[in-house]
Amino acid sequence: MTLSQQSQPNLPVNRSPEPQPKTQMAIGCFVIPILIAVALLGVFFYVRSNASTQLTVPQGEVFLVRSAPDETAPLLARFGEGRTVNITGRTKDWRWLEVELWDGRQGWALRPLDILVWQINALETIPTSSEFLSTPIAPVKMEMIAIPTTSFTMGSPPGIGENDERPAHTVSLSAFEIDRTEVTVGQYWQCVQAGACAAPTNDASQTEPHYLNDPAFDNHPVINVPWVEANNYCGWQGKRLPTEAEWEMVAGWDIERKAKLQWPWGSDLEQDQVNVGETSLGKITVVGTFLKDQSPVGVLDLAGNVSEWVFDWYKVDYYSVADNTDPIGPTPRRGEGSGRVIRGASFADSIEQARTTNRRHQDPNYGYPTVGFRCVKDIKE
Repeated sequence: MTLSQQSQPNLPVNRSPEPQPKTQMAIGCFVIPILIAVALLGVFFYVRSNASTQLTVPQGEVFLVRSAPDETAPLLARFGEGRTVNITGRTKDWRWLEVELWDGRQGWALRPLDILVWQINALETIPTSSEFLSTPIAPVKMEMIAIPTTSFTMGSPPGIGENDERPAHTVSLSAFEIDRTEVTVGQYWQCVQAGACAAPTNDASQTEPHYLNDPAFDNHPVINVPWVEANNYCGWQGKRLPTEAEWEMVAGWDIERKAKLQWPWGSDLEQDQVNVGETSLGKITVVGTFLKDQSPVGVLDLAGNVSEWVFDWYKVDYYSVADNTDPIGPTPRRGEGSGRVIRGASFADSIEQARTTNRRHQDPNYGYPTVGFRCVKDIKE
């Protein structure tokens, strides 16, 4: 060790000065909150700058559009989940939104709670009386017709109908009640608003683009409803879908004469005014309009207007193995059943398709513009 090294004093190590408590408090009390506030303002202005003049109806909700911002005002339209509407204004408190309808009208709907006010770009609008006020439609009366325990001939004899209608065979049915008319648009929307059914898959019929939005069609049969939702509706009503056998018995069996009919009104191809075939209106109409389309037990619209879902899976040769007492159709396992059965014809079908024994089927996962349904209820004897 050299002399210089021995004599060199120990030098202090340079360190940054420790922050003073006052500086730490200033950072915690002022700087961090300011940074958070700036970030939140940035998010707010970003969302506000991207606010929309359109609204998509949230899942599970029904957008009810009324003539005024008042829950007792006449109903102008309904929109199911996933539908998009244009916003044209709002009330001062943002509780009601003014929206544009398909025919140039404006209406008012409660803002869904899932939609925040800064997500919407709308100016305050002063409500004015509308010249397009709709007159509420009296709903069709829900009636059921009792069917006693009975036996009937199901299917068609050789030379009549198609192969899947044979062999004709005797079936015994327990007592039940059946809807006199098909389930209507207005009745089905009640189930949707209750959260027990999903909105129809499409708003349009074959002739009306807003068939299921417009309350003017509330007494028409509901369409565009998948089989599972038709089944849900019947369950919500404390009922069920009719079996294929129940539907055919109601449509084509004269209990008093013990006779099988080819059409609900009889076996004469010469039809009266019904909404199918040559006398079709070319569109769906109010349920029960055509009183000639009536079965011997008094059930309406079994031949025309719209076809109907029933409970059973479809199998082309099911009648050769079917149960003879309260049959419920084949199981869908191992290809034993494909698609759900549809009975009856629609306004778009031929009179041949309206035969009481005619069988068709569709994928139960989809709704169709010519298919509706009705429900039945067991009678406990």
